[in-house]
Parts: sequence; structure tokens; C-alpha cells
Amino acid sequence: MFNLKPTYPIGIDIGDQNISAIQLKETEQGLAVREWGYKQLEKELEGNPAEREDLVSALKDMIKNKKFAGKRAVVNIPPKNISSFPIQFQVRETENIESVIVRESKEYIPFPVTEAIIDYPSTASTAVGDGNQYKATVIAVHKDQIKQYLLMLKQAGLSVEIIDFGLSSLIRLHQYLNNAIHDPVILCHIGHTQSLLSIVSEDGILAQHHVPWGMHPLFKKLQDNLELSGDSKAAKILLKKYGLLYENRESSNSNIDIAQDTTMDGRSRATYQIIEPYIHELIYEFQKMIAFVRSEEQNTALKSIYIYGQGALIHHMDRFFEKRLNIPTKLINPLEKITFSDNGFLPDVSEDVPFALALGLAMRKIKWL
Repeated sequence: MFNLKPTYPIGIDIGDQNISAIQLKETEQGLAVREWGYKQLEKELEGNPAEREDLVSALKDMIKNKKFAGKRAVVNIPPKNISSFPIQFQVRETENIESVIVRESKEYIPFPVTEAIIDYPSTASTAVGDGNQYKATVIAVHKDQIKQYLLMLKQAGLSVEIIDFGLSSLIRLHQYLNNAIHDPVILCHIGHTQSLLSIVSEDGILAQHHVPWGMHPLFKKLQDNLELSGDSKAAKILLKKYGLLYENRESSNSNIDIAQDTTMDGRSRATYQIIEPYIHELIYEFQKMIAFVRSEEQNTALKSIYIYGQGALIHHMDRFFEKRLNIPTKLINPLEKITFSDNGFLPDVSEDVPFALALGLAMRKIKWL
């Protein structure tokens, strides 16, 4: 008899303008990074991914020149290719949950349901007693989109075992770092031009949506207003050093004595004034989502906000959110809690924290001979 051994695949997060790949391995100290790869694309992903030679080439080089074990992968595709929505429904005695979800999803999917691949990462009963009322979070992708990504990944020499949902991978990572989720929490992932917002509890996904808010416009605002160099390095330095610190400059525990340095005070104030209105747009998206959940789930108390992805780059963003939303907020860089198998470390790119979703994907064990 063959023995199927659970093994960690290559987790590949395909973003709107970047690719992150990580593979894990088990050690005595816990999970460690076996190998990693990262590539920033010059253009955003548009059209058929199988026809994007730069994307295929980037993946080929990433896998060929690294020490990944095997070619099997768990993949997350860009959110613009995914339809996601909540539904509430009743299941009659002659029906099953899956058939009802497919039927109820028809009005939400922007293409024929027969052309959709549908999954439901979260379902929960909403009835008291013996009722058969349910709510679910549904995701749908057009079959042609899936075929195009599978072809592109095959051209790159990869074998796709699973196409996962971005929020599912974020929840998986969060539970590894923080144990099981009980009380409702907000999980947020800040990306290049898109961000994922969600509210999750032990009962499942209470709300989730993607918003057109990301770090790239923030870099661009700093570059344009402060006449910085064409790349984003100078903008990243300002966000890391000052960020939103100016608001709490006198009470801050930071080692930077802004109040006593007029040059630093000017830089901190300028950085704050440029980025604060844009970050308020994200606060507004949080407020809308929180209001929706509290309208659906009476007396919902949110325990914490966890911000993953490139948002961890912005100094004092946690305090900024706590002050406006009155919810404890943490900026999470998961690479600070996961070791590297060769005792090495990621280079400067780790400061942008682009690996959160790839880590969550890489934690999904698969079995092969």
C-alpha cells in the first residue's frame, strides 16, 4: 500500500502587480521557510494571464533559480477575478445546502451560473432550535479565468493542487500565529492597489470585501508632493520612520525626538499631512463594514483589528486606527515569527511584508506519494 505523506506545497500569491511565493518545512522549533521568491511586475495584470510572457517568465525564473522542493502549488488569484458575496437561505427537506447555494447565487454572479466555479468557505445556521435557515459567504470565478491561470502556471512548470481563497489563507495564517479565533476580530490585508477587509468569528466569516485602496497610491502621493526620486524607496523610508507619528509626537515612546528637532518635525508633519486624508478613506471602509455587521449581528463586540501586508510599513498606523475606531489594533509582520531553515533572512523586500497571503497558502498541507 502506498503511504501518502502530507507535505507543504509552494504557496503562490498572484497579486495585481506582484507575485510572492513561499514554501515551508517543519523543524523542531515549528514551521520554517524552506525557500521564497518575490517579483514586482512592471504592469498590472490585465487580460489573459496565459498570454503574459513576463508573468510566465517571472514564475519560471523564481522556481528554477530557487531551492523549492517539487513543483506542486497552492495558488491565490487576484481578487478582481473573483465574485464574493453573502447570502441567506432556507433548505427544504428535499434539498441539500450545496444545491440551494448554487440556486441562490445566480442573482449575484455577473455571468451564467453554469459557467461558474463556486465555493463557500463559510456557512452557519441562523435558526434557533430545529430550523433550517443558513447564511454563507460564497465565492465564484468564471471557469475560463481558472483555465487561463492553470495554463499559465503549467507553462511556468508548476502543478496546481488547489486554488485557494485569499481570506481563507489569511485566516489560516492568523490562526497559526494567534491560535483559534473565538470572539469577532477584524482581519485586514493591505496590498499594492487592493486591500482585503473582513470580520471573522468562531462562527465563520461575518463580512468581507476588497476595496480599491493600497500602498502604491500612497507612495505616489509622497513622491509627487515631496518631489522624491522615481522609485518608492524614499517614500517607504518616510512611512517607516514617520508615518502617522506626527499626530502623537509629544506622547510617543519613539526614540525620535521630533518635538526637539525642527527638521524632523517638518518632515513628520509633511508626511502626515499627505497620507492622512488617504488613510481616512480606508477608515471609512472599516466603518461601513463594522456598521453592516452590527446591523446584521446585534451587540457584536469586536475584540481586535489585525493589519497584515504592507500596512505594517506605516509607523503608528495602529494608534491611528485605535483612536478613530476605538478597537485595539495590531500591525502584523508574520516573518518576524517564522524562522528560516538556513538561518538566513529575507532581504529589504521583507520590510514591505508582501508574503502574508503566500504564507497562508503555503500552510495548506497536501498529500502526495
